[in-house]
Amino acid sequence: MPLRFWTLRAVGRLPRSQPRNAMHLVSNLGDIAVLLPASLGLIVFLAWSGARRDATAYAAAMTACLTAALFAKLALAACGERSSVFGVESPSGHVAFSATLYGCLAVLFAAGRATGPRSALYAGAGALILAIGVSRVALGAHNVLEVVVGLLIGAASVALFAALRVSPERLELSSRTMLQASPFVALYLLGVLLLADHWTAESLIDAIAAQLGAHLHLCR
Repeated sequence: MPLRFWTLRAVGRLPRSQPRNAMHLVSNLGDIAVLLPASLGLIVFLAWSGARRDATAYAAAMTACLTAALFAKLALAACGERSSVFGVESPSGHVAFSATLYGCLAVLFAAGRATGPRSALYAGAGALILAIGVSRVALGAHNVLEVVVGLLIGAASVALFAALRVSPERLELSSRTMLQASPFVALYLLGVLLLADHWTAESLIDAIAAQLGAHLHLCR
């Protein structure tokens, strides 16, 4: 039987509505409808606060994440029915995008801080990303390997962000910084409240993949 079946059987289907609703809420924190506008807000925040190199580095990291996830999904969906490579039918975009955003935020705020606060920031970001990954498996959207692939894409994107930063400085949370961060926070909350779980790119990706597979004769 396919790996997805055994993964879902091991995790369970969350028969009670309350745990399932909680998993949906956690999963929504990795929704592209939330993270894409939040990412745009973060870029604006960094640019307005004078951290233009960080803004450029984050834009490059998120672009790399989106590109890698999109190409992986297109390649596996090119023949209509999703192909499976080592049990992976579609890498988890939720995990890839959330690892990139929350991981980059941890890197940003951890710079220049003592070991304790820095470790707490990394641990908090890691726990949130892990919770999103668990929610995707528990909801039946992905299996464990698909979550791991998404995590690898996100980790590579965060590594790119860290490599592109030049002389990273401590990001102070002054009143001026908080004001400049308001577009990022507003877009994030707007995505969580209004957009999450109401829009998905999967059907569009499948349609594009089918067209590419047909035109490039990939499915013979």
